[in-house]
Amino acid sequence: MKKDLNGKLTRGTQRTLDAFLGAMTSLLAEKPLIGISVNELCERAGYPRATFYNYFEDRDDLVVYCWTALAGPVSAAELASVESKLRVDAALDAMADAMEAHTDLLRAMLEHNPPEGPLFSSLHTVIRDEARELMRTCVEQDRCDLPAELVADQYANTLMLVLDWAYLRGHTLTREQLHTYAHTLLGGVE
Repeated sequence: MKKDLNGKLTRGTQRTLDAFLGAMTSLLAEKPLIGISVNELCERAGYPRATFYNYFEDRDDLVVYCWTALAGPVSAAELASVESKLRVDAALDAMADAMEAHTDLLRAMLEHNPPEGPLFSSLHTVIRDEARELMRTCVEQDRCDLPAELVADQYANTLMLVLDWAYLRGHTLTREQLHTYAHTLLGGVE
């Protein structure tokens, strides 16, 4: 993404980002990602192509921004303050909350985009990267003989697997079941 989202955004920048977010998500609820052009996005958002390219490298860059914006902030600092045995549940809950907040949109997108297609592949990448970052800050270095980064990757991949199963593959699970699945799959690491 060409804009730095870590600092304070101007109203104009936020308005532009919101317009492209709205355009992309509404189009994804109507058709497959592969059928959406930059021209169509710009028309729907009400901005010229030059503005689009001032903010995004390409359509896929906008998709990653959409996933990040829809997920909202999940604080690694907050997670680090949670008791160590509850961190996996806290991270899983934060990510599940984000997915549940957009259930209708995800269902509409699934009608036109298969879970194994490029749209949801990008969602997997965003969630896995977020989970990896969260878990990297929370893995206790001295708990096992494995490198912390490797353990963080294992946790992130497991959380993504459970979230995919529940929210993209259509298996309705309670939070308790989500936690049980994650802990069972992480049995050798925890």
